[in-house]
Amino acid sequence: MIISRQSSVVSRQNNGFTLIELIITIVLMGIMLIPLGLMSLEFTRSLVYSRDSGIAESLARLEMSKINNLSYTDASLADGTDTTTSNYEGYAYDLRRTVNFVSGSSNNLKQVQARIYPVGNSTTHLAKMITYIANVVYGSGSGGSATGSGGQADFLLISGGTVSADRLQQVDMANSHTTDSITVSAVTVSWTNSNANNPASLTSIEMNGLVRWSGSESASGATITLTSAFTLSANTTYDNTGIFNFSQNIRSVTLTFIMSDGTSTAAIIF
Repeated sequence: MIISRQSSVVSRQNNGFTLIELIITIVLMGIMLIPLGLMSLEFTRSLVYSRDSGIAESLARLEMSKINNLSYTDASLADGTDTTTSNYEGYAYDLRRTVNFVSGSSNNLKQVQARIYPVGNSTTHLAKMITYIANVVYGSGSGGSATGSGGQADFLLISGGTVSADRLQQVDMANSHTTDSITVSAVTVSWTNSNANNPASLTSIEMNGLVRWSGSESASGATITLTSAFTLSANTTYDNTGIFNFSQNIRSVTLTFIMSDGTSTAAIIF
């Protein structure tokens, strides 16, 4: 009788996992694997979005460079313009450009927006940039006609720019000439004070990582001769190169870049 019972126990132990044990094992594996799969999917989506955002921002900057080199009266910058270009510059992205007069500007200032979307998707943009074109006699970069047209100012492209408290930063500058360098020797800086009772003054100008001028008494509208001129190499773009520091918070800024040959180009940044 004792031998028979031992044989029965051994026989049951050799049967392996029961069905319930297998089900529990599969459920536990599923619980562990599902989050890992979701994390992998989210990581892949993040990589794709990062790539798309980078390309979209580059295309938006390219469009800003084109816009800033058009005249104020160019037909493509007519008030109320709202156009979409599919597969912009051969990429799988759509460009939407809108143009509107700025309220209170007596129709002498236009806001131009460039938005980049995935092809066929006009709901959520990947990148958006805004520039302003003024009806004034400035360089070709701002949409006007340069003093001494045909000079260096015809090849200086200004885009980007963000006003944050007491600083104007992330101003992009580019030389579109294919062979010749151009040199910025002075800048006229005008701005709107955030507090009229405590007006700001310009304290320093940086370009391409170097302080080109510093002071403490420069008022709005003054022309600053750079102590170190900024030379832009041919066919080269300098991203986020311009930084202008002020003593107090400011709002909109107008920059007029004066070249070594006397021509000038301007940009208005809000």
